[in-house]
Amino acid sequence: MEDYLGKAASEKKAAKIAIKEKRFDDAWRHLSNQKILYLKHAHRERFSAIHTLVIDSSPHEDMANILRLEGRHLEALQHISYTYATNFKAKRPLTTLEKKLSTYHKRADINSTFSAFSNNLKKAQSVDFVSIRDLVK
Repeated sequence: MEDYLGKAASEKKAAKIAIKEKRFDDAWRHLSNQKILYLKHAHRERFSAIHTLVIDSSPHEDMANILRLEGRHLEALQHISYTYATNFKAKRPLTTLEKKLSTYHKRADINSTFSAFSNNLKKAQSVDFVSIRDLVK
């Protein structure tokens, strides 16, 4: 049986190195590969829809960091919001993600309070990336 999680961990490690070296395109490619491997694992293990979204959203935390480093703050907020929304919907711990979300929200300088923004994410009916991206826009 193929070790998707082991390969995904290798991709994450390679992405972290590329981020440190400011090779953001390479890092993005590694994170995209990580997502593919996670989805293969989720499919094989028959994850529920929400748990598939949770595992799919986890690389978006690093993607948000890349976008932040590039000064693309609204896009960074969209990515961290996806991770936050899926974890909220799955009833997973949010303390660390909530702190990051607040920081990204401040950087994006959008026209809403953080409280209103996070409440909108929590109320989202669909928590796939496109739905959350559109909600943040």
